[in-house]
Amino acid sequence: MSVVVGILVGFVGGAIAVAIARKVPATMDLTERPRPDWWWLTAVGAGGLLGLLGAQRLPADWTLPAHFVFLVATLSLALTDLDHRLIPNRILFPSLGVSVALLLGGALVEHNGSSWLRAVAAGFAYFVALLIIGLVARGGFGMGDVKLAALLGIFLGYVGWGELVVGLVLAILLGGVVSVLLLVTKMKSRSDRFAYGPYLILGAYVGILYGADLIDWYLR
Repeated sequence: MSVVVGILVGFVGGAIAVAIARKVPATMDLTERPRPDWWWLTAVGAGGLLGLLGAQRLPADWTLPAHFVFLVATLSLALTDLDHRLIPNRILFPSLGVSVALLLGGALVEHNGSSWLRAVAAGFAYFVALLIIGLVARGGFGMGDVKLAALLGIFLGYVGWGELVVGLVLAILLGGVVSVLLLVTKMKSRSDRFAYGPYLILGAYVGILYGADLIDWYLR
C-alpha cells in the first residue's frame, strides 16, 4: 500500500511541478523557448518514479511533507532551467523556506534535531562549495545553481555528510560528461549556456536515496 501511495503522491507532485514551471516563467517576461512535450510527460513520470523509490527508501516519518515540497520544487526548477536556462528565485526561495520549516518541524517531532542542524550546515557548505567552484571555473556554475545548492545540500545533509559528498560528486560528473558530449557532437558551442541545474538535482536524488549504498560499495 505504501508503494502505491508513494507513486500516486509522486504523480501529483510531478503534475504540480509542471503547473509551476508553466506559470511562473510566464509572469517574468522571459523569452520563450520550444518546449518538447516529452519534458512534461517526463516530469510527471519522474515524480511517480521518485514517489515509488521514496516509499521504499525514505523513513515513513514526519519529514515526508518536507520531502514532498522538495520533490515539487526540484522538478519545477529542472524544467525551468531546461526551458529558460534559469533557476527562478520565485520558485527557489519560497520552496527553500517552506521545506526547511517543514523539515525542522518533522525533525523535532521525531526527536532528531541534530540531523536538522547538520542539514543546515550541509546546505551552507554546498552553497559555498559551488560558489568557489563557479568563481574558480569562471562561470562554470551560475548564481542560480549556487543558490539551488543550498536547497539540495539541506536535504542531502539531513541524511548524512557522506550523502552530501555523493550528491556533489555525481552532479559534477554527470554535468561534465553531458556538457563534453554536447560540445563534441556540436549540439552546443562554448558560448552557449548550459543547464546545470538538472544534473545537480539528479545527483541529489541519487545521494539521498542511494548515497549510503554507494558509500558502502566504494569502501569495500
